[in-house]
Amino acid sequence: MKNICSSTLLFMTIVIFNSCQSIKKSFESKDYDKVITLFLKENNFDDNELSMFEQSYNAAFERDKQQVLLLKSINNGERWEEIFNLYTKINNRQNEVLRLLPLHYTNGEEAKIETFNFGNVLEESKLNAAQYYYDQGLKLYNSGKKSAIRESVDYFTASTKFFINYKDVNELIEQAKIRGKNHVLILIDKNPALLVPPAFEQQILNNIKITKNNTWVEIENYKNSNKEYDYVVKLNIYDIQVSPDILKEYNYTEDKTIADGWQYVLDDRGNVKKDSLGNDIKVQKYKKISCQVRETRMSKTAQVFSDATIYNASTRQIQKQDRCTGNTAFNYSYYQYNGNRDALSSSTLSKLNIPPTMFPSSLDMVGQSASEITRCYSDFINKNYSLFSYTAP
Repeated sequence: MKNICSSTLLFMTIVIFNSCQSIKKSFESKDYDKVITLFLKENNFDDNELSMFEQSYNAAFERDKQQVLLLKSINNGERWEEIFNLYTKINNRQNEVLRLLPLHYTNGEEAKIETFNFGNVLEESKLNAAQYYYDQGLKLYNSGKKSAIRESVDYFTASTKFFINYKDVNELIEQAKIRGKNHVLILIDKNPALLVPPAFEQQILNNIKITKNNTWVEIENYKNSNKEYDYVVKLNIYDIQVSPDILKEYNYTEDKTIADGWQYVLDDRGNVKKDSLGNDIKVQKYKKISCQVRETRMSKTAQVFSDATIYNASTRQIQKQDRCTGNTAFNYSYYQYNGNRDALSSSTLSKLNIPPTMFPSSLDMVGQSASEITRCYSDFINKNYSLFSYTAP
C-alpha cells in the first residue's frame, strides 16, 4: 500500500512538473494562446503559473485588439469577416476563462483579468460582414453578365454565414442560379427527301443520355419560344444508303457410313467359314448414305450518315463538329435438305429448326440504326459538355 501511494505521488509530481515546464516554455516563446490553453487544463497551479497565465491572457487580448484596429483602419469591407472572427475568438477565450474567475495568488491578491461585453461589437461586425457580401453580390447580380451573376451566388452565400435569411438573399440566390444558366437546345434536322420511320428523330432525342452535370447548364430537346438559347446542338441527317436484298444459296452434300446388317465370311470355295467351336463366322456390313443440303443466306445493310454540330446561338458560329454514322446489318441463314436425313451431322440437324423469313423493309433497317446514332450523338454532347458552361468574362 505504501509503495502504491509513493508511486502515485511520484507520478503526480512528474505530471505537475511537466505541465509547469510546458507553460513556462510556451510563455518564454510568447505562445500566449498555448499558455492559456494549458493553464485552463490545470487543476492545481502555483503563483508562477498564474502569473504567466495573467500576462499571457492580457498580452493575447492586446494583440488581438491591435489586429482589429488595424483591420478597421484598412477600410475594406471584406475585412469585416476577419474582424467578426477575431471578436468571436476573443469572446470565446473570455468565456472559457470566466468560469475560473476570480483567480488569486497565495497572498490573496486577485489576478488582473479584464473582461468585456462583446455583444455589441460582435453584432456590429456580423451585420457589416453580411451587408458587405450582400452589396457585392447585388452589384454582380445587377451587372447583366452571366459570369458575374454566377459569381454573385458566392457572395450571397457568404452573407448567409452570418444570417440565414439576411434581407432577400435567399431569393436572390435562387434567381441568380436561374439567370446564370446557359441554355442548350439539342435538335435533329434531316434532308426532307430522306424516308425514315415515324418519330425516328424524336426517338433519338428522347434517348440521349447526358452523363455530365453542371449547375450552370440546362439542356432541352424541345424548343421553348420564350427562352433565349446560348448553344444549339444539331444532328443533321444528310444521307441514307440501304443495300438491295441479297439472297445466296449454297448446296453441299453430307455423307455418313452406317451399319447395314450382317454377312457371312466365305472361304475360297464359297463355303461359310467356321470358328474353333464350329460356329458360322459373320461380320458387320456397312453402307454409305448421303443427303443434300441447301443453305440460303440473306443479307441487307443500311447506313445513316449525319453530322453533329455545336453552334453559338447568338453568332451562329460553329464551335465543334463531328460525324455520326448509324450502321445496321441483317444477316440470316436457313437450311433445307433433300435425301436421307440420317446422313446429316448434329450441327446441321440443329440448323434445320431455323425457319425461312422475310427481308426487313428499308424503313425497318433505318429504324434499327437509331440506337447507334443515339449513342454517337450522346457521346458527342458529353465529350463537349464543358463548352456549354462557358460565359464571356
